[in-house]
Order: sequence, then C-alpha cells, then structure tokens
Amino acid sequence: MSFKLKIRKNTLVLIDWANVYGWSKTLKWEIDPKKLFAYLKRPKVVDIKFYYGVECGEPKSVAFKSEIENIGYSSNFKEVKWTPVYLEKQTHFKKIVKDLFNVLDNVKNTNSELSNKLYELIKKIDCLPKISIGSETKQFSLSSANSLKEIYDLIESLDHELKNLNIDIGKLQENLKLPAQRRKCDFDVEITTDALNLIDKYDTLLLFSGDGDYAALTKDLIAKGKKVILVFGPGHKGKEYLDINSSLFYACTVENIQTIIQK
Repeated sequence: MSFKLKIRKNTLVLIDWANVYGWSKTLKWEIDPKKLFAYLKRPKVVDIKFYYGVECGEPKSVAFKSEIENIGYSSNFKEVKWTPVYLEKQTHFKKIVKDLFNVLDNVKNTNSELSNKLYELIKKIDCLPKISIGSETKQFSLSSANSLKEIYDLIESLDHELKNLNIDIGKLQENLKLPAQRRKCDFDVEITTDALNLIDKYDTLLLFSGDGDYAALTKDLIAKGKKVILVFGPGHKGKEYLDINSSLFYACTVENIQTIIQK
C-alpha cells in the first residue's frame, strides 16, 4: 500500500534542514529541496518554513541560500559559527581523554624500557666469547662479522621504530590538547518560537526533524489541541518521543516519500 500524506486542515510546515540533511548518510540518498517544496505546497498548508545555516564567503553555501529563496520557502537562515571545543575540558570527554593519555604514556614508557633492554642486549652480545663450531672444512663463528651485523641491524631497526612510535604518540597527545572546531547553527529557539507565535493559524504542525529537543514542543502543542506530524530519518528519531501516546501525534519515516522527493 502506497503512503499518502493527507492534509485536511490548516497545516504549518517547519523544516530543520541541518537535521534533515544529516539523514542522507543513513538513507544513502539526498532530499531535493525543490521536489520537497512542490510536494508540500497544498491549499491547506499555511506556510513552509525552511531553517538552515549559511557559511558566508563559501560560494556553495551562499548559492544554496539563493536556491531556497527562489524555490519559494519562507527562508529562515543565520550565519554558521565555528566554536572551539577542548576535548580534555568537556564533561562528556574529560575522563575518556584522561584515560587515553594514561594509556599513551604507559605505551611510551614501555617503549623506552624496551629500547633500554635492546641496548643492554647489544652489550651482552659484545661480551660473547669468540668460539667456532663445526669441522675444519665447515666452521661457523658465533661472533662472525656477518652474524653480528644482522643482529645489530635488527636491534637498531626495532629501536628506531620504538622511538618513532613515541614521537607519533607525543604528537597525537599534543593534537588532542588543541581545540576542535564545532559547527554551531541550531534553530531550536527559532522553530519553537514560530510554532507558538503562529499557533492560531494552524491546526496541524508538520515537523521535519527527528531531534528529541522538539519533543517538549510537541507535547505542549498536543496539550493545546494541535496535531503534530513528525517526519524523521531512520535511526534519527529521538527517544524523547517514545512516551508520547496521543491520537494527535503521528510519526513517519521520510522513506515513505522517497520516490517523490529524492534528488
């Protein structure tokens, strides 16, 4: 049975594009904003609001802004911000990073100990007695030049690899101390504000976002007698929606309309 989105009452559509675009990795296909708009443009749809971040100075991002505006969406955008995040200072990562540093320090210490033992091994080999075994026609000297060279080369190679490994570990630890740049452009406040400010204009809210942060808004709207239709990507529906049991709430995966909106 084919899926049909029925819109019988006044409906406000809100699209959290950053969230929606992120579904593509799971879906293995992308949503075409133009096809999506054409699918949603119906007599009972009072507005289709599109929320997204723009990287000013980035041609592709600026061109996307123009595309969205030309399609006909009520465009709501703001500039993307990149904020520094220090892993070793973040509550969720602090212990993990500390444990990782301890492991890396132990590896470096172990490598140094192995290098020292290799050096001791060389000294012991140098002290081996000069003896030969075998018959007069075929003798083997335990301390022959070729044999010792092979042993020394192997030890030096191992020592070199251990020292290089310690250097790499040191660089990794330094990099972990540097801040990572986190893309920040959330629209939780804007979407919630619009949903509440326009509440007298619609009977149904059609929300494209599986972000669990909107569960509180969903519950509030249901309490006010509004119907909420949640469209989410597979694996991208927040667990916060699990306890919503109401005839005014309906959730469906975007895969239901793939053939209509796929790029």
